[in-house]
Amino acid sequence: MKIIDAHSHIDYITHNLQPDVVGTICCTTNEAEWTVLQNQISGDKNLYGAFGVHPWFVTDINGDFEKRLECILESNDSFMVGEIGLDKHKPDMDKQIELFQKQLDVAIKLKRAVFLHCVGAWDKILHILKQYKKSELPIIVAHAFNGSDEILKKLIENYNVLFSFGKIDKPQEINRIQQIPTDKILVESDAKPDVILLDTINKISNIKNKSDISDIIYNNTSKVLNNG
Repeated sequence: MKIIDAHSHIDYITHNLQPDVVGTICCTTNEAEWTVLQNQISGDKNLYGAFGVHPWFVTDINGDFEKRLECILESNDSFMVGEIGLDKHKPDMDKQIELFQKQLDVAIKLKRAVFLHCVGAWDKILHILKQYKKSELPIIVAHAFNGSDEILKKLIENYNVLFSFGKIDKPQEINRIQQIPTDKILVESDAKPDVILLDTINKISNIKNKSDISDIIYNNTSKVLNNG
């Protein structure tokens, strides 16, 4: 079995700590982490980077932010965009939307996968996505999806969205996995020490009743790493 952690952070690189984890996609949350992650990646062939600014930190941004993001992405063809998105529990939604669109535009321009954080703002995310042609949009990984069944259906039917899961212990999480096609499922630790990805895969295998789910999830994550 081979596992790639589809969403972690620089304070907890899980492939050094968990069995069968052969790679980790590490997402930044603020611009100060970009150089730190670049340095970590340069010494670790099993570490993959997504660069962006999380909606919790949008007020820290100044100047030609998107130019700096574009520059760092152009330095390595494997770099992706994330963690970006919207969060209704955080202030300055207008600024969040502005920054999300700028980062999405960079991802589209450079054809890079996007790692998405969304809490209570899926209506706004869908409104933004509708402004683009489906063919323009990159792969989007919805981290810890918490939207409604209706939103889930729209994302599956209309966009190239994959969904990453960590610890599965709630009925609604089981329900979501039942609804999502196997070719759109990933696993993630989100840098949480209590999330054992091997256990997550075994639970997904039981929910989907597929013995080869680990291979499917590994191939799904490999597609993300190759931007499609």
